[in-house]
Amino acid sequence: MRGKAKWSVLVAIMLVMSMFLAACSGGGKDDSASGDKKSGDGKQELADKQEITMATSQDIPTLDSSKATDATSFDQIQRIHSGLYTYYNNKAVPDLSDGEPKVSEDGKTYTFTIRDDANWSNGDPVTAADFVYAWRRLTDPKTKSQYNYIVPTAHIKNADKIEDPDSDLYGKTDQLGVKAIDDKTLEVTLDKATPYFTSMMAFASFYPLNQKFVESQGKQYALGPDHILSNGAYKLTSWKTGESWTLEKNPDYWDAKNITIDKATINVVKDLSTRVNMYNTDEISTVGLSQDFIDEYKDSPEYNEFLDTSVGYLKLNENKVPAFKNPKVRKAIAMIIDEQGYIDQIRKDASVPAQYWVPKDFVSGPDGKDFHETAPASYFKYDPDEAKKLWAEAKKELGQDKFTWEYMTTDEPQTKTVAEYFANQIEQLDGVTIKINQQPWNNYLDRDTKGDYEIGGGAAWGPDYQDPMTFLDLWTSTNPNNTMGYKNTEYDKLIKEADNLGTDPQKRWDKLVQAEKVLMDDMAIIPQFQVGGAQLIKPYVKGLVHQSMGIATDFRHAKVYKH
Repeated sequence: MRGKAKWSVLVAIMLVMSMFLAACSGGGKDDSASGDKKSGDGKQELADKQEITMATSQDIPTLDSSKATDATSFDQIQRIHSGLYTYYNNKAVPDLSDGEPKVSEDGKTYTFTIRDDANWSNGDPVTAADFVYAWRRLTDPKTKSQYNYIVPTAHIKNADKIEDPDSDLYGKTDQLGVKAIDDKTLEVTLDKATPYFTSMMAFASFYPLNQKFVESQGKQYALGPDHILSNGAYKLTSWKTGESWTLEKNPDYWDAKNITIDKATINVVKDLSTRVNMYNTDEISTVGLSQDFIDEYKDSPEYNEFLDTSVGYLKLNENKVPAFKNPKVRKAIAMIIDEQGYIDQIRKDASVPAQYWVPKDFVSGPDGKDFHETAPASYFKYDPDEAKKLWAEAKKELGQDKFTWEYMTTDEPQTKTVAEYFANQIEQLDGVTIKINQQPWNNYLDRDTKGDYEIGGGAAWGPDYQDPMTFLDLWTSTNPNNTMGYKNTEYDKLIKEADNLGTDPQKRWDKLVQAEKVLMDDMAIIPQFQVGGAQLIKPYVKGLVHQSMGIATDFRHAKVYKH
């Protein structure tokens, strides 16, 4: 069986610190805006231009939905493209699907009807064939998608075999379980019942593509406004690499009448202090905060906090550092790190220590209880004495006293401070020296994908769909995202068993709980914190919705008032 996992925030460095928008004043289409400036008759007045300007620390790596792997790319793809489903307020709801699909009694066949008013920005209708083409392209080995595993994760028929070089069906994408019954009817056949399938249909890798247009663009596809089509709420109208991009409301989107922000300009500004200055001079509408800025603005009425469902962690590459194969080494590193100290001293936001892998307040089981009401609330704790004891034992077993390890992170100014904190923590282990290596974002992604690192720092993983599996199958031995050489046959077995229990929710849930325990007993990775955020939002901007699933900050139904 080919490895299965998820996107979610593949290496979303300093997830919230670098985010141009985060949590907000809540709500959606019906969001109200109390406390805004009133007109003479007491009514709120909308600004003449419904436009917002923002800043982010990273440019867009790609807008090709078959090749995207990171949060920045997926966020923008979801703004200009639409799929069968979308997320509103963290709930998957039909988008291009005209209502819910018909599902067979065995849970293996889904039949979707595509909206008659779904169109591409060149006037072509969105058809079932657009989904068939996109999913086959994603699965095709020739595409070299790093996210092709999302298709077998959804258990679409034959996806595993099509992506397996040792299978007779390798590369035969016409055997994928997706069929256009007619222009507006899409039939999807699964290998097994999949409880989270419709949730996955909101994930950008499953969005349709206009085959004629994509193929006409060749290697230029998705490299700029003239080389991409939109079928979503917005169109990309400009993209100056390394500087900014602009999104404008798409009049051809089926729900355009309910899209309230007409234009969004996103500037690429790496330095946080510069972004804060831009906020203070009204150049941008909102800004994510970190470190000392939180202390400065925490009492401001424009200050907001939230707890997300992403987990920050360190990866220890066993392929590069043989010492990392020793579980005592991994546990010593985990227990020497003061996660609460990191939150208190560096992040200073709503983050919480994570001594677990599946985040809290993310998903409930068959009994309606949160995952960590069944699973332990924590699997380890900050304990420097125990860490040093384990470390002494590990050194004897390894027959080595001195260790020099490279800590890879990105080149943002804030990430250096973070890296220095964790490096100093790990260097409390006698004989350890940490060398920090900062890489540009795209280089970081490339090296992470190739497993070209020793300690992978600054990473966070968020959900692709609403199920614990989106976190847990990441570390199976065959998962393409497991680039650190971790392997545990018991863990692989539990994940496989859970994967085959789609029709028995309780047994499946119990297997997932057991799997997390195995992962944490091994200390395969070093969970650090469940990501929280803090940001300022101008009081005249209302209706920005933070989401743990889908678009991180949804401004589709936000409004700008006169100020």
